[in-house]
Amino acid sequence: MNTLNRWAVLATLMAGLAGCASTRAPVLLTLPPAVSGMPVQKAPAAGVRVLSMTRLDVPEYLVARRVRYRADDSTLAEWPDTYWAERIEIGVSREFTAALRERLRDWRLCETNCAEQSPAFTLQVRMNRMDYVRSERRLRANVHLALWTTERSPRLARSEEHVYDIPGDSDTAQSQARALTELLRAVAADVAQAVAAAS
Repeated sequence: MNTLNRWAVLATLMAGLAGCASTRAPVLLTLPPAVSGMPVQKAPAAGVRVLSMTRLDVPEYLVARRVRYRADDSTLAEWPDTYWAERIEIGVSREFTAALRERLRDWRLCETNCAEQSPAFTLQVRMNRMDYVRSERRLRANVHLALWTTERSPRLARSEEHVYDIPGDSDTAQSQARALTELLRAVAADVAQAVAAAS
């Protein structure tokens, strides 16, 4: 190999190493807290009603480590080098439960093994759509909520459909996460009203 070829190979290797060294570190994204962090006052134990909850049902196309947004009506895209720090369905369910607990202070929320606590209702929340439209910087969502009685033959006590349009504040994945938390607060407020109306 002549000297010119050796220099060409060396230059190519150096460029490759420089490219590896300049690769951006991945961004790990979490949802901002849905509540202020102030302690919630506990309701008295005697006579408190129990609301059984299932995990929020989020669209399957969003259940991924990569943070996805809506590019157009039929296309999803992903923020570059950006990942959810935990499974999105776990974070969404946790923050929704926290927001709902803040609004239903006279209720005990139960997420697992609730039969022994004799819940008054079972809550199901399904996010039919939960799309951050990046070009518009808006989160658009369609949500179905249902309250079921807990009798031997459960019956539907209340069923509601809600449409949400939450503005983002910038063209970033962090803006998407903040809008998602605002959505969870809005859904929790609507669920609290539904529970009050069904009680």
